[in-house]
Amino acid sequence: MDGSVKHVVMFRFKADTDEKKIAELIRGYESLPKKIEHMKQFEWGADMSVENLHEGFTHCFITTFADVAGRDAYIPHEAHHAYVEQLLPYLEKILVVDFHPNERVSSRT
Repeated sequence: MDGSVKHVVMFRFKADTDEKKIAELIRGYESLPKKIEHMKQFEWGADMSVENLHEGFTHCFITTFADVAGRDAYIPHEAHHAYVEQLLPYLEKILVVDFHPNERVSSRT
């Protein structure tokens, strides 16, 4: 399948990870698009749902790649690997989902 790829990553930090360290780790992720040209768009946010279904995942990151080849080049990239090595000791769990976005449907009026 051709087309862009969305790479969704969710973090559940270990309970003893302080807010300062979490902020540092997020800044590290934010710096990756400057180092990895395949990351065409990057956004993130902290959970704010009122449904309480987050299962402890507190942060969500979405990267857009132009295609599967871009995503595939990102995964082994040395900057990505260096970041992951810094991140993993502070994570209890990580969730990753990649998908090709479908056509958006606007709400009916």
